[in-house]
Amino acid sequence: MSDDSQLIAIEQVKIGMFIKLDLSWFEHSFSMNSFKITNQEQLNELLALELKHIRYIPSKSDLTLVNANKTVTTAKSDSTAKVVVFDSIVEAKKARFEKLMRQRDELARCEEQFVQAATIVRSIGKTIFSQPEKTIKEASKLIDSIADIFLDSNDTVMHLIQQTGANEDLYFHTLNVSVLAMMLASEMKCSEAQIKSVGMAALFHDIGKVNIPDKILNKTEALTKPEQNFFELHTQYGVDVGSKAGLPPVVIEVIAQHHEHMDGSGYPQKLKADAIRMPTRIVTIANVYDNLCNHLDPSQSLTPHEALSMMYAHRRAQFDPAVMATMIKSLGVYPPGTIVRLSNEAVGLVMNVNVGKPLRPRVLVYDAEILKEDAIILDLSEEGADLSITASIRPGLLPKAIFDYLNPRKRVNYYFDSKSKRSSSGSTNVGTGTGTNR
Repeated sequence: MSDDSQLIAIEQVKIGMFIKLDLSWFEHSFSMNSFKITNQEQLNELLALELKHIRYIPSKSDLTLVNANKTVTTAKSDSTAKVVVFDSIVEAKKARFEKLMRQRDELARCEEQFVQAATIVRSIGKTIFSQPEKTIKEASKLIDSIADIFLDSNDTVMHLIQQTGANEDLYFHTLNVSVLAMMLASEMKCSEAQIKSVGMAALFHDIGKVNIPDKILNKTEALTKPEQNFFELHTQYGVDVGSKAGLPPVVIEVIAQHHEHMDGSGYPQKLKADAIRMPTRIVTIANVYDNLCNHLDPSQSLTPHEALSMMYAHRRAQFDPAVMATMIKSLGVYPPGTIVRLSNEAVGLVMNVNVGKPLRPRVLVYDAEILKEDAIILDLSEEGADLSITASIRPGLLPKAIFDYLNPRKRVNYYFDSKSKRSSSGSTNVGTGTGTNR
């Protein structure tokens, strides 16, 4: 609580004041206990609570807002009207609580789907040599299930989920790139066949790393020149593995070229522009983004917000402009995993982004008076225009209490979910996770 907080009579409350309700979360209809009053409706709801005093925080207030001089008027009301108002407050809070529980159930379901998807990716890496036909068939089934999310719904959501088991980084990276690439292909209005083709290519893009020693793959320091030369051979190794397994030509092409850049700065052939086809352009940008967010050395990982900003500001010549624009539009200015400050001064962690509605994500909010296991998740798309994100914050700048509460991930895990499909046919979400690979 701010040191300048003070109790004032309810009649003194004005629009623009930042107030703190000394009530339990269930005793009022507001999304949080602390907030800035921005409209007359909020004043009316506060009056309906029949409080005598309210806690006011001048340092967080803005009395220059419209109607700043307007105070609450204590209109007379009969007992029946008071009961109706109280009942509406109880019902509003009950609805918020039920929605929060549905969100938590949704997360649990999707985390389960994520684990299942990662298991399939793990088996693909282990059986590509011994059972190539079966491996490709299993991969195709996984890609079909992911594609269904984008093809069968206009209400696709990308979520952030908890870190799972250790030593799964390669599998998570592969899956992450696959789903991100398919999202981009879908948003660019590619055909069903093209979306699935991009997904397959992304799923196998790093298959050549099976022939690179772990001491190079897992090295957190900069590679020596000989090590870098050896590492770059993974594209050719991947072509050899994929060709023997019978992967389609477009998949082989992406395996060979996913480190090529539009400005010719990539490898192994330093291809430029028109020499790089769209499937490769899409997989490349998804691969770069995931690697920036999930560096081999966690201390060097960028936040999702920083990764997108850096790609656009300093590396956009390397990427197809249309794909880059789609990436920014789809992930939003504040991608899942970003720590943000809200317009009501609350700090939170972006949990998901509605594809096509990037500025109105769900945010897990820090509240010292609520156990973190029961933390509030605000869906900004349903909270009204007066509540919005005002800034992003580096996790390292957070006070320890807030950092521990929000638990920003050292590895960023994503999954996509289709609300309309889920509501009609049960759980149809697909998980994807982290990567730490170059």
